[in-house]
Amino acid sequence: MDRRPLPVIPPPGTIWPTSFYRVFRILAGVVFHTYLPVTLSGLEHLPSSGGVIVASNHLSLLDVPLLGYAIPRESRFPAKPELFANPLLARFLLSLGGFPIARGEGDRKALSFSEEVLRQGGVLGLFPEGTRSRNGELRPFHRGVALLAMGAGVPIVPAAIKGTDKSLPPGAGFPRFARLTVTFGPPEWPGPTPSDPAEKKAESLRLVARVHDRVRSLLADTHPFEAHAG
Repeated sequence: MDRRPLPVIPPPGTIWPTSFYRVFRILAGVVFHTYLPVTLSGLEHLPSSGGVIVASNHLSLLDVPLLGYAIPRESRFPAKPELFANPLLARFLLSLGGFPIARGEGDRKALSFSEEVLRQGGVLGLFPEGTRSRNGELRPFHRGVALLAMGAGVPIVPAAIKGTDKSLPPGAGFPRFARLTVTFGPPEWPGPTPSDPAEKKAESLRLVARVHDRVRSLLADTHPFEAHAG
């Protein structure tokens, strides 16, 4: 058994080139082309380079691998630290771009890593609702996604996932056949960050409200952009 110290968070720019990541992405593509056919829309809204946050709704445990497959760039995803308690599972998640972050706490190490990913031109996938929606309704967004975008000066690309709650609802042990969609919308750019704390908070609330509205519109749109099979 590999007993080397577990890297809590691997440095940005180290996931996409690995053979394991490429092989897993190929296998995920086979699944998402057959058993869980997915339609991807709005890929033109994802920048081909530079730091960017992709903010999506959250319905199922399938959302992370699906969004990771849909984004054609190395992507990082925060996850609850309990998933990293098992060393083997932790290595698996880390090798696919996951990293632990304490929910509802000031996890400065993870937040600093998130900022570094963005400053180095990486993609950060976030689910600003903070937890899965149990009824399919879009929950309020935490403003941390806006603060990250403002601090790094990067856009937020809204994303809408549909169908994963039908395939793998909470409590289900194995995905059922379902047709899935991932739709990306035009990016929302943060404005200048005010120096006054009250104005900074107000600006972050305006930005997160705009992103929330974009995701809600994408979920309601039955003819999103120029759809094509993934």
